[in-house]
Order: sequence, then C-alpha cells, then structure tokens
Amino acid sequence: MALEETSGALLSEAGERTLRVGEDRPIRISAGHRLLHHDGKCSRPHGHNYEITVEVTGSLTEDGWVVDKGDITSIISRWDHRFLLESGDPLVEAFEQSGDEDGIVVLEHPPTAEVMGVILERELLEEFPDTVSEVSVQVRETSELCAGAMR
Repeated sequence: MALEETSGALLSEAGERTLRVGEDRPIRISAGHRLLHHDGKCSRPHGHNYEITVEVTGSLTEDGWVVDKGDITSIISRWDHRFLLESGDPLVEAFEQSGDEDGIVVLEHPPTAEVMGVILERELLEEFPDTVSEVSVQVRETSELCAGAMR
C-alpha cells in the first residue's frame, strides 16, 4: 500500500478528535457591554478583557486537523474592541447616530458571559465544516466569573 493511501486510511479511521484552543493561554478580546434591565452596576456601560476557551470535536479533515485555529480566532475577533448591546438598547441608536455603528454588535439577548458563549458556539458551528459535531465555548469575564459548557 502506498504511503498516501496509508495516511488517508489513518485519518478516516481516527474517529472523532477534540481540539482545545485557549486551555492554558485563552483567546483574549476587549469589549464593552451593559445589561440594560439589570438593577445593579452592570446596567452602566463598562468593559472587560474577556478570556475565551474553545473545544471543537469532529473528524479530521484532509489537512489533518479538526478545524484551523485561525478560523476560531477570526470569528471571535469580530467582537474585539466592540460594544455588545441587546437589541432595543437606546445605545444602539446613539452609536448609529454618532457614525460608530461598526463599533457595536447587537445581540437578541442580554450580553452576559453565558449568552456570549452560546452565541459563539452557534456561530462557530455554523461556519465549520460538517465534520465538526460539537463546539463548546467558555467565556471568562473576570477572575471571579466564568461561564460555559466546557466538558
């Protein structure tokens, strides 16, 4: 059997694998947000240096990986140095009127770490090939607050 045939069989017989990105050195983004309907100080505009960890499970591609790490970081970086706002927040209109609409990301739900993780999981899964079966995202907002579905 030729070496090329052997390596092709190796990849197809490998089964599902899990790629972990950010386990020891998380992906970092800086973003602002506010929780519009919160009764505490989080209702005020503020920001965080978020740390994000991603797990992707799937079959190996012909390139020999589950997904390219660059594909993960390019999707997450769309939120870097942006202000995350819930649809209906008056700040959305304020950003638009000031000409800074490219500086916001409008979400259908409050921009909590939990919601951010769910949305990033969905966006990553939508953009990855069909060989990916599962995506889990963990979002650390502060040293005290971390949300996600990491298994």
